[in-house]
Amino acid sequence: MGMFIVIEGIDGAGKSTQAKLLAKWFENIGYEVVLTKEPTDTDFGKLIRRLVLTGGREGIIDGAKISHEAEALLFAADRAEHVKKLIEPALKQGKVVISDRYFYSSLAYQWARGLDLEWLININSFAIRPDLTILLDLPVKESMKRIDGRKIKSEFDKITELQKRVRQNYLKLAEKFKEIRIVNALAPVEDIHNDIVALVEHELLGRAEKVS
Repeated sequence: MGMFIVIEGIDGAGKSTQAKLLAKWFENIGYEVVLTKEPTDTDFGKLIRRLVLTGGREGIIDGAKISHEAEALLFAADRAEHVKKLIEPALKQGKVVISDRYFYSSLAYQWARGLDLEWLININSFAIRPDLTILLDLPVKESMKRIDGRKIKSEFDKITELQKRVRQNYLKLAEKFKEIRIVNALAPVEDIHNDIVALVEHELLGRAEKVS
């Protein structure tokens, strides 16, 4: 079996940047890597991305045109495809799978939008647990500053109060799920990368050496 690593955090925390840096680091030491994200790049995932974007005629995820429960189920459906068609096959082939967001995002965001946490966990029960989840923790004030310059903003990006609840939810999830490790996302990009690599070496590669 391969290794499954997830990068999580509120908007602007640097997830995509760190996922790419980690993928390159693994490749440099000889691993075959699958770099992925949620929502996925499948037709289903692209539909969700289009629906999440506000300001366009197709945007429906605004709490009025679609219920939060339906929204959660849409994300879960995309995740089911992700797990069965990409993540599980890649792990069986011994690859390292790195995902920019996973079911923790659904828990943190949709819990913040008023849904029951246990219900959210239950509808995502099919989702295999990562070997390691990196939570890039960033103060909301800095998050807002970083995403302010983006040309396209999702509804999530716009609402500071929601982001505050989401950040607190992520920290609560870190207490609930033992695979989550917190990394300070205020540090310089290279320092954050080094912190993540240190965690990977200690939590995963060190463990693998002991098993072998």
